[in-house]
Amino acid sequence: MRRLDDGDPALRGYLQSRDLNPDELALLVRLYAAYRESLLTAGGVEQTDFALLQQEAYRILETCEGSDQAFQHVIVDEYQDTNTIQERLFFKLAAGTGNLCVVGDDDQALYRFRGATVENFVEFPARCRAYLGRAPRRLSLTVNYRSRERIVDFYTAFIQQADWAKGDGQDGFYRVMDKDIQAHRRDPLPAVVASTPAEPPDVCDEIAALTRRLVDEGKVDDPNQIAFLFPSLKYRGDMLKSVERVKDALEAVGLQVYAPRAGRFLEVDEAYDVFGLFLQVFGYPPRANLRGRDYQTYMEWLQAVEAQGELLMRQDPLLAKYVKEARAELVQASQDYRALLGMAEKQRWDLEAPYDPDRMKRPLYNTPRFSERGKGLLASTYLDRVVRQRAARGRPFALGYILKRVTSIDWNVLDLFYRLCGFEHFKRMFDLAERGQDEGPVSNLGLISQYLARFMEQRVPIITADLLVDKLFHKILFGSYLFALYRRGETELENSDDPFPKGRIPFLTIHQAKGLEFPVVVLANPRKDNRGPQRVELLTRPFLERPPGEPLD
Repeated sequence: MRRLDDGDPALRGYLQSRDLNPDELALLVRLYAAYRESLLTAGGVEQTDFALLQQEAYRILETCEGSDQAFQHVIVDEYQDTNTIQERLFFKLAAGTGNLCVVGDDDQALYRFRGATVENFVEFPARCRAYLGRAPRRLSLTVNYRSRERIVDFYTAFIQQADWAKGDGQDGFYRVMDKDIQAHRRDPLPAVVASTPAEPPDVCDEIAALTRRLVDEGKVDDPNQIAFLFPSLKYRGDMLKSVERVKDALEAVGLQVYAPRAGRFLEVDEAYDVFGLFLQVFGYPPRANLRGRDYQTYMEWLQAVEAQGELLMRQDPLLAKYVKEARAELVQASQDYRALLGMAEKQRWDLEAPYDPDRMKRPLYNTPRFSERGKGLLASTYLDRVVRQRAARGRPFALGYILKRVTSIDWNVLDLFYRLCGFEHFKRMFDLAERGQDEGPVSNLGLISQYLARFMEQRVPIITADLLVDKLFHKILFGSYLFALYRRGETELENSDDPFPKGRIPFLTIHQAKGLEFPVVVLANPRKDNRGPQRVELLTRPFLERPPGEPLD
């Protein structure tokens, strides 16, 4: 900040050469300083956010005696994708023993856009001498077991076209140069095939036909062994047209896709099915006084979901019967609650006052239009016993609590979900998974159950009638919780133990696919626009504490 305020000529010259406004940068720095100050609570306790979490961890290690002796060995994989604060953490943890092992390949650095700096790996020997006072021992892994010889040779020739020397009087290189990577597989068979140059729809159809042949001819054991890679899969929560075009072509030849980051999870078929039936049970939520594209598209999603619920009910009379019965339970509970509230008001009872069964139970029991189910709950000996025990301990139940309890629903959102899964439409999904034909639908149902469990933990564990009367439950579930999931663009289930469901072709970003292996890989969109360095890198480079590393261009 001082350099900006003092008008540092070198700094201003750099910023102007990069078409950056020094005054705008000064404003950003002030905003950031104000944000950091806002993390201090009124009591002076410093909070942190996710971006500062590692920095806070380093501060704790710095102030904690013996932190450098906590681990006998520190081992880090994918070291080329670490950032500066991570480097400091690793060296701090290893300072006591000097046992730090890192594994990586600077040619595979992919996360610069997230703040990673490949120099951590390239300059690792020098950093070891600076931090630990000793040089590391290098073990070179030079055999590539993943790719055929032609791929390895092509890549080696490509990467060596660049001049990696530092220049400007500096010794060394921006890359680890003394590599001798050899392919384990030396067969001369073709390693790469290209589609016919044509219009995008025709290319997609050609690729889909080839993929269909690979599956039908048994070239792969399962469609999940064919990966489609894209630079990116979605923009502002929506699947990119280039991705959707490939997906449609594959589905046209009977192949299903698993694209966990290509769009909103709530737009998968299983979400339409489940929440469409939820809408049929609970009813449509009241429209909020909100504007904007997100809310409008969400309301359109609700309408489409509702229509899907109606379709499923028309297709399965037993399902329709169950949904109508569940809906009737909710209606009856609401009517009971209104009736009991009316009786309490007639008797001039305060809902916050202690419930007195000797004085209140009979009038409530005789409330007009009070259902037999509600009467049974109110008159139960178990409820009487619990009420009297609480009163004896000086902690009586409030009348309002009793009214909610005797009108509450005896199932919750997870119960409803599992009961719906017992009907034919959903049973077919489980059958497909059990036969190993398509695990995608069941994977998505599993994620829906997780979201519903979280809803119960955080919002509504028990459906009480007071939440139904004014459609407050509808507002919480549909107007708040699901809308938040929709806006966040929550994606399909990603299971680290079994990441790719059987029967589905995975669509992945190149970053997602890093470190994975597939028998067949399709680069579905090879386009890459070179937009130059990110603006944030241009802004921060003059303020780095150490030499900035390889040039941004």
